Amino acid sequence: MSQRATLDFSLLPRTVTETIIVTEQAPLLADGSQRPDVICSQLSSGISYHQAAANGLSGIGNPSVFNPNCFADPGDNVPGNAPRYFSNLRSDGIHNSDLSFSKEFVIREGMKLQVRGEFFNFTNTPRFNVPGTLFGGTSFGLVTSTLNTPRHTQIGLRFEF
Repeated sequence: MSQRATLDFSLLPRTVTETIIVTEQAPLLADGSQRPDVICSQLSSGISYHQAAANGLSGIGNPSVFNPNCFADPGDNVPGNAPRYFSNLRSDGIHNSDLSFSKEFVIREGMKLQVRGEFFNFTNTPRFNVPGTLFGGTSFGLVTSTLNTPRHTQIGLRFEF
């Protein structure tokens, strides 16, 4: 009789991030790629995506990941001084754990029964999507969705003879 419990370390917390691009909601340039002006250096509001999502759901506190006072409309046919990518604004990393259990029972010589349980996203940790990046839009800086799936469970039996 053998017992085995496995924690898949290949899927434990990693730091995979996305850079954030901020653009104008209603661009006033002919090619449509107008960016806002950056008027201060503190672009982040200092709260995490998790806290921003919780504040947005509860209606208490600041729900924005960005400091909206640091952005301004550059005006008609002015490209704006915001860079294409903000290297200091990054999305949260991936924190995901999978768990697997299995046990084998020897029924008699030449016959085995294996019972297996697998749990994907075992801790059911949400991975929040990047905040709204259209300056001037109603969702600018707000985290409104998740990227990953909830916990999945899979149970199986295997009979060998």
